Amino acid sequence: MLNTALNVSMIDHTKYRRSPFLWGLILLAASTAMFLVGNSIPVLVVARLIQGMSGGCIWVVGLALVIDTVPASEQAQSMGFVSIGMTAGSSLGPLLGGIIYDKAGYTAVFILAFSVIGFDVIMRLLVIEKAAAKQWIPEPGAPDTDCANLEDQKPEATGVKSGNNIRDVMLSSRDHTTVLRKESRVPAVILLLKSPRTLNSLFITVMLGSIFTAFDAVLPLRVKYVFNFNSTAAGLIFLAIIIPSLLAPLCGKISDKYGPRWLVVTAFFICLPLFILLRLPQKPETGHIALLCALLFCIGFVISAAMPGAMSEISISVVEFEKKSPGIFGDKGAFAQAYALFNIAWSLGSVVGPLLGGFLNKAIGWNSMVLLFGFLCLLTSFVTVWYTGGKITKDDLPWSYVKPSDRVKPEDITLGAIPDSGSGSGSGEKASTPNEGENVTSTQPNSATEPIEIDSIKAVDAKTT
Repeated sequence: MLNTALNVSMIDHTKYRRSPFLWGLILLAASTAMFLVGNSIPVLVVARLIQGMSGGCIWVVGLALVIDTVPASEQAQSMGFVSIGMTAGSSLGPLLGGIIYDKAGYTAVFILAFSVIGFDVIMRLLVIEKAAAKQWIPEPGAPDTDCANLEDQKPEATGVKSGNNIRDVMLSSRDHTTVLRKESRVPAVILLLKSPRTLNSLFITVMLGSIFTAFDAVLPLRVKYVFNFNSTAAGLIFLAIIIPSLLAPLCGKISDKYGPRWLVVTAFFICLPLFILLRLPQKPETGHIALLCALLFCIGFVISAAMPGAMSEISISVVEFEKKSPGIFGDKGAFAQAYALFNIAWSLGSVVGPLLGGFLNKAIGWNSMVLLFGFLCLLTSFVTVWYTGGKITKDDLPWSYVKPSDRVKPEDITLGAIPDSGSGSGSGEKASTPNEGENVTSTQPNSATEPIEIDSIKAVDAKTT
């Protein structure tokens, strides 16, 4: 977490994501080698620290690379694919390591680890980043620079004919620039932490990390005590949590289309009865084992349903800041710094979950522990309903729900394109027609050089009202 907080600004200011990603993999290989040859506690502690540093770098750069590449309308779905890797890696790693260690010995485990790292290095070298591709492939609809000569534009092209209005526009622009310069001096992380939407997403991430990792500490002990499972069987039962992660991209697609609010809130709400039902498997019988696996499958599904929306909310918070204050995060943006906060939140949950789960399991027992976790999920559902997907509005309520893509926002209402009030959805547009007596020279300019009369703006404002 400390390494993530210190190095994210550097990652956002590098030209390409490949270099910090490769450095992270090199550090990971070095720490793995130290684990292989280390035979003292200090060496193993240093290896663990280096491993944590490399992991923080790889996580942050990887998520930022996804956001750089994927369109905004598909971010939650892409995060669903990412969450598959997160879930599978966290759970299958210990399981495969244990099986290989039992069958082939200590060194064979590290051969597999070095093979995975080497494959990842090759894949990083083959990736062509969007920033690099822009040098060779122009974006669709990009203006031809040979035809765009700003020096030939006439002063009248501004569309403001009054000297007083020109002075007002210049003063307003100067004030706006001053605000941007003042805000841009504040670190991006601090600005993001001021956003309720960002804080809400980080809180969801901490809770998801806590729930997911709490089972790592208590579930093996539980199945050994109740069902007399050995280490291999205890590891295999985690497949019940991993398999539902394959549905995460579908949940992400739903989140992209309808918004993440009710998907996330419903997922946490459903966790309450699921955790309460975990009290039922008490005997070493096939029916009780099947019931435990079914409940773990459902819990894994609700985690997978909430994860893509929570991850995409981080990048959307950055985009919201950029819309309100263009250039506030500089030319490179702040996606790496935003996902550094996500990494810190998930790491915090990964620390709190096993500690809290292990402590409660020992202090008050399994039944009371799962009951407490269930009520924590219920509390989370009530807390997160207000800012998941943005501050809640009337259109977000279930009985008057409107899809985000069908909502009309103030910035979507342009001159000469006022939405038809009779359409109901906001998707249809038609040009406004001036009333008698209104002095409207032009309600919709034909080009960027055609002036817009001040009276025209007033008339359209009156029509909109």
